[in-house]
Amino acid sequence: MILMAPPDNATGLGDPTARVAFLTTHRAIGVLKREMTRLSKELVAGAKLVARERAIDAPEVRQTPDQCILQLGPVALTISWLRNGSDAPHAGQLMAVVWRGVIAPRGDHSPERAGMRGKRVAPVSVWEETSVVSADSEASWHWHPAGLNGEGYPSPELAARLLSQLSTEYERAGSIAA
Repeated sequence: MILMAPPDNATGLGDPTARVAFLTTHRAIGVLKREMTRLSKELVAGAKLVARERAIDAPEVRQTPDQCILQLGPVALTISWLRNGSDAPHAGQLMAVVWRGVIAPRGDHSPERAGMRGKRVAPVSVWEETSVVSADSEASWHWHPAGLNGEGYPSPELAARLLSQLSTEYERAGSIAA
């Protein structure tokens, strides 16, 4: 007897078995990769817009499939997909952190000349949030910062929320420097 998975629309998003059933599939791992890429692209585009609006240097961006680092002047935003013993999306979570300071600064690495470089202040986390995923199909993918009982956001909306936090911290850092 061959068991087939129910169609994506057979059960609603509120059904926890549908969420776990879809999120444990290989297909969901591919969707996670696409959603991380979508989220990163939205964040980069939004950070570039913030930089243009404030007439400051474009953000420095570093990306991997599971992480994105945006350095916007004296503040930064990082997102990372944290696995919890499995590649399946239901077992992991997205961590977003806004930092004051420089995250992994660029520059020539010359350990024998470490004394010649200026001393850097360690970055400080000023805001963080973790999100879990809900989905019973690719079309219903949502990130839930307050857990599955809280409101969920598609990737573009989550990016807007994270950019708002980054922008707020940029303003705060500017007022502290003044």
